[in-house]
Amino acid sequence: MALSSVTELSDAMLILGLVGSPAGGKSSAAEFLASLGAEWINADLIARDCLGRPDVVSALTARFGDSILNSDGTIDRAALADLVFGNDQVKRDNLAYLESLVHPLTRQEIQRRIVEAADRGRRVALLDAPLLFESGWDRSCDQIWCVDATRENRLHRCKKRGWDAAELDRREANQMPIETKCRLSNLIMRNDATLDALHQNLRLRWQDLVRMIPAADAPLAAESAPPERHCSSDRGTIS
Repeated sequence: MALSSVTELSDAMLILGLVGSPAGGKSSAAEFLASLGAEWINADLIARDCLGRPDVVSALTARFGDSILNSDGTIDRAALADLVFGNDQVKRDNLAYLESLVHPLTRQEIQRRIVEAADRGRRVALLDAPLLFESGWDRSCDQIWCVDATRENRLHRCKKRGWDAAELDRREANQMPIETKCRLSNLIMRNDATLDALHQNLRLRWQDLVRMIPAADAPLAAESAPPERHCSSDRGTIS
């Protein structure tokens, strides 16, 4: 299914894109939105599952050797990361090869889950994808929300994940700059207070979002224009 076809799945379901800065609170936001009723489609977890496919493992070991394998034959993600993340040309070529294997499979699975969510009558499909803009998924979203926090707060959260400042910088370098993500999003949500404050803001915006969704059995006026997809001029910021 093409990306353009995904946008026509259901008049009664919205696709909400979610982006953010590393350790900015995107996963916390996604988890809470899922508790409110969104169908959470986590692109990172899907890509991780695709990385475990036998055909992908075989292709990667053919290129990089058995040193990227754990003792049980699965991919050692840390070892693979060392080979694909960096500024030199060899690592960039390695990353391009990895993406050529994983991205098409991830895209197919995301499409399948969006279709499944629409078929089950879900009101919102939440597309949680760090590379939402880079992969073109933004064109399928009705709205895009960006969750961000100060570097100081993100560094504090990184410690709980075992990351240092260098690891945070490395992950940021492999994504679109957060300033660009904010500019392209409909809503910028600051996450510099408590988790409860984040949840309160998300609940308010969720209520606004679901009001946009027509009832499944409501007749559409013949003269009504189709709903517009997201645009960079329709933005707001919540702190």
